[in-house]
Amino acid sequence: MPLVSRIIRGLIRGADRSRPWNSKMGTKYNNMGRGAPELVQFKKGKRIVMRNYIPQYILPDLTGFELKPYVTPKVPEVHCDPVTPKDIFDVCCAPEIEAQFKEGEISE
Repeated sequence: MPLVSRIIRGLIRGADRSRPWNSKMGTKYNNMGRGAPELVQFKKGKRIVMRNYIPQYILPDLTGFELKPYVTPKVPEVHCDPVTPKDIFDVCCAPEIEAQFKEGEISE
């Protein structure tokens, strides 16, 4: 029996040692990170910042912009009638069809 128990203990301990390393294992100098892209590379003992990993935001020029960035909750609510397909047709297509009918391009 001692042989079987030693084999089982060796398998259990070996399985414990073979799990993947993370930053919780090892000394404080063995930091493997958590999978985030590294922004710094070390070359010849110097730190080099990787510029292509830093996000660059392109923002419009807002000088002279009249709107304010804050909307007060005291603004009164606007209630409108529900939009129907007839309303959309009257606004979008009806003027164009009327103009074509008056010019004679379309007949009844």
